[in-house]
Amino acid sequence: MSLDPILERMGREATSLREAEAMREVLAEHYAGQDVTAINENDWLEAVGRMEQIKQTGNAGME
Repeated sequence: MSLDPILERMGREATSLREAEAMREVLAEHYAGQDVTAINENDWLEAVGRMEQIKQTGNAGME
């Protein structure tokens, strides 16, 4: 999955490469094959929360 659509949805200028890579990790696990723009807002916000956990802890398994 390319980082470009993730950066576009998250805000290219406000998103670090680390955040985009963590989000790609979340999306690949939970929304594999889906277009980033097709993910509804509620699911997207849930994915952002998971991305924040990965970013802060480095652990995708944190709940």
